[in-house]
Amino acid sequence: MSFALILLGVPNTAAAQDRWTVVSCGQLLDVEAKQTLRNQQLLIRNDRIEAIGRTVNAPNEADRIDLSDQVCLPGLMDMHIHLFIDTTGQTVDQSAPTQSSAYNALMGLRNAQTLLDLGFTTIRVPGDMDYHYAGIELRNAIERGEHRGPRMKVAPHAISPLGGHGDFNSYAADLPHVVVGPKIADGVDGVRRAVREEIKYSADWIKVMASGGVMSQHDDPEVAAYSDEEFVAMAEETHRHRKKITAHAHGDAGIRAAVEAGFDSIEHGTMMSAETARLMAEKGTYYVPTVYVVDWILERGATGGISADNLAKAKVVAAQHGNSIRLAGENGVRLIIGSDPIFPMEEAIREFTALAKRVQDNWTVLQAGTINPATMLGLNTELGSLTVGKIADLVATPRSPIERMENIERVSFVMKSGEVTRDDRQ
Repeated sequence: MSFALILLGVPNTAAAQDRWTVVSCGQLLDVEAKQTLRNQQLLIRNDRIEAIGRTVNAPNEADRIDLSDQVCLPGLMDMHIHLFIDTTGQTVDQSAPTQSSAYNALMGLRNAQTLLDLGFTTIRVPGDMDYHYAGIELRNAIERGEHRGPRMKVAPHAISPLGGHGDFNSYAADLPHVVVGPKIADGVDGVRRAVREEIKYSADWIKVMASGGVMSQHDDPEVAAYSDEEFVAMAEETHRHRKKITAHAHGDAGIRAAVEAGFDSIEHGTMMSAETARLMAEKGTYYVPTVYVVDWILERGATGGISADNLAKAKVVAAQHGNSIRLAGENGVRLIIGSDPIFPMEEAIREFTALAKRVQDNWTVLQAGTINPATMLGLNTELGSLTVGKIADLVATPRSPIERMENIERVSFVMKSGEVTRDDRQ
């Protein structure tokens, strides 16, 4: 077709034809209805689910994928991923300031591809320890199709007060150059500017360190890191720009301050009160409890792999973490899977099993890693369940995680946007 005809708007009859795929599932998990359907077929047109049923009317040229001995479920979602953190044998203070943004991008790509192989077709990065914007560049490169990986929603940094969980507090005060975290902001004007700068460089989300943390030095998990006025300023500025905001918070003071200010989700929330849980339910605040990471820290601490200060703080939050999750469930707060990997990325999938030890209903756990995060992201009409009209994100396991949640750790097949990215049957 000539360039002149294109300019005139003449249709291109040589346009690529639709790609059709039929996937046969032995079992299909309907996470919205909490039902297991048997002997189902999915008809996929390009990247969308066209039909579901015991039989589908497929074109003769359709590709066929036989998962009749497998359990099909929606693509998994992890809403608390750090692609650039590795605390194996070192603290964040030691590792983060020595890693260039280029190094982080390369490590992040490898980690993102590991997550896709585990079955995570969508992830959220709630602030990472990078001084620049490697996470944004990685997100964009995957979206352009230049690299294989999950779709990403990114908060480039974690906004932290001076000396907070996002700062580096173990360096000597008399060094020739002061070492500070990537995004330190204080005061109402300062935090508003920090939010605007994140959005300027294409942030999907804003992340705030609302309390001290476990794997940082000298800060207190039980103290709210900002004033009420600062919390409100960050939430208002974020929502004015039509973005969403989340808070790292352990102690109830930090959790409640963020919830009252209108934050969209809470990360960790390990020492939540019943009153705060009720307020979260009332406001529709999502809860990302990040359970496995605490188990991992305690296990490492028992072998001397965690510093005494970090281990002591981990024991404090672990003692109340299960109660927070129970309170959230009793009050109808929607749970979200988030692994918080400061450990080898291959272990991120264990978050499902760790949460299932605290939540007795495996359907609730599976919803926390599928339809709930899709809703939190505002993508529930596109993702989160195997439903006609939605994007074809699908994973398969030999055995059902509803029967035993550990089965989700044995993903054998992954499809993202209608394209197979992993198939162990071959």
